[in-house]
Amino acid sequence: MTLPMATRARRFATLTALATALAAVLVSTGSGAALRSGATAAPTLYFVYAMNCTFTIVDDSGKSVTAIAPGHYQVDVRTPLAFGTMPNPGPGTDMTACRGAPQFQLTGPGVDLFTTMTAGCESDKVFTETFQPSATYVAQDLNQPSVAHGSFTTLASGTPIIPTVTYGGGKGKPEISTDIVGSLAVLGTVNATVSGGKPTLTTKGKTVSTLKAGRYKFTITDRDTKAGFMILAPTSKAPTSLSGVKFVGRHSVAIKLTTGKWTYYSNLGTIHYFRVTG
Repeated sequence: MTLPMATRARRFATLTALATALAAVLVSTGSGAALRSGATAAPTLYFVYAMNCTFTIVDDSGKSVTAIAPGHYQVDVRTPLAFGTMPNPGPGTDMTACRGAPQFQLTGPGVDLFTTMTAGCESDKVFTETFQPSATYVAQDLNQPSVAHGSFTTLASGTPIIPTVTYGGGKGKPEISTDIVGSLAVLGTVNATVSGGKPTLTTKGKTVSTLKAGRYKFTITDRDTKAGFMILAPTSKAPTSLSGVKFVGRHSVAIKLTTGKWTYYSNLGTIHYFRVTG
């Protein structure tokens, strides 16, 4: 029996609505194969703390943030470890681990965010915020706002770039880039690796504990889709990202090591140190 055109149209619309509703349930619950390689996630701004209670602002590609398109974003505040687990440095101006807890604040039109990372008991917290067009937003840690601060602006128009999420490591080739070391002499090669949230630093097969001051070629191998490799110079107020949180692959950079105690860590792992002597 042939159904009238109007009846067929109503049935098609009903089936379409049911399929759409089912897809929404699958995505929201993570059931079946709703999430797979090539899916998308909300764009994220990362506020990545160093052990000296300062932070940098980076995007999904690991690049420093100065201006973004207006719209909805995740705000991801991260510390190298739960600062509340660190011993109190005692009286004085030592701001190691923010003296137990960050006092992170992000303000601007429509945004008034504050967190202590549950009094220093958590190392990663994610919030959802909407950034308005043609605005300025200021981030600071109230433990030392004159030192730990940063800002970014929003464009008058545009839409946020939605990152592609690769689950299970993906099947594509890892991103590979090589930075030219240059003509200046290097004292050696240091291998930096991050895998499973754990950073390692080796040279000639041995864990780095002491190096002579000078210029070195750092070869970074990042196998972790959720962790990056950060390094902090003795007198720096903010860490240098050798590998962004979302970067997977291998590349090289040249770093001039100055005398003193250097720190390195991943955003998910514990902190490590090595010394550079004159």
